[in-house]
Amino acid sequence: MTEANIQKTEMQNSLRETRKAKRRLNKVSLYDVVLYAIMALLALIMAFPFYYMLIVSVGTYESINHATMYLYPTVIDWSSYQLIFTTPTFLSSIFVTLFITIVGTILGILVSIAGAYPLSKKDMPGNKFLFNILIVTMFFGGGLIPSYLIVKDLGLIDSIWSMIWPSLTGTFNIILLKNFFEELPPSLEESAKIDGANEIVILFKIVIPMSMPVIATISLFLAVGHWNEYFSGILYIVDQNKYPLQLVLRGVLLDAATNLSGAAAQIASQDKPFYAITLQMAIAAIATIPIVVVYPFIQKYFTAGIMLGAVKG
Repeated sequence: MTEANIQKTEMQNSLRETRKAKRRLNKVSLYDVVLYAIMALLALIMAFPFYYMLIVSVGTYESINHATMYLYPTVIDWSSYQLIFTTPTFLSSIFVTLFITIVGTILGILVSIAGAYPLSKKDMPGNKFLFNILIVTMFFGGGLIPSYLIVKDLGLIDSIWSMIWPSLTGTFNIILLKNFFEELPPSLEESAKIDGANEIVILFKIVIPMSMPVIATISLFLAVGHWNEYFSGILYIVDQNKYPLQLVLRGVLLDAATNLSGAAAQIASQDKPFYAITLQMAIAAIATIPIVVVYPFIQKYFTAGIMLGAVKG
């Protein structure tokens, strides 16, 4: 057999194997059908509460109260959103929450990196001692009154910064970053030092770009925490124009639930009953949708960041 015939035979065999592989890939087994059906059912189960929240928030008293199973709004009613949006401090609370979320997340990441990077250096003097002290803070806290006194002595009462500094970072975030930094190849830093780079250059030019999965994960933790901030507002904020969004929404719900005063009373007097659950669902939608919108953009980093940063103790 000539060399050309051999090559032709090999090519034919290769094409035949390729066709078989494609047929195997295109073939859908019963297992695949059952698996996809189960996953689709689980997705619907997970999505239904969010869908129900949205349709109830724009539903009317009659349609919700008289429906055996409320699956879609027959009449759209924006009264609950009208009540929320016409609250005097609503607009200012949006800006306050955006500020503490954006600034708090950025500063929290920087502080976490500044704390984790030195602890990831095994040759740093006092490394284990400092890390053990950090671990202790996960089990013992200073308490509410000492925290309030510290904030007061710092002059942060009735300041937006009082909702940022006390919750700037956390031990868990520093541990995640520390473990991730320890897994980076030491040869990268050694090569950079040979080229004359110092620790600051290594951190910002090598370590941080390679740590984006875990940084994105921690950013999500911090952003969600700051977005949902309301307890610090109760403790430290006096001026209602500095209230965060969650505190304003909480006030709207309590006001409507107790005595239907202000805008809630006006809506209730417009020849139709005011239904508290629609307001609750509207508040939940306003508080949830921004995070739901942002999450898909960092979802690809989320799982990788958790796993890569949590495999070492």
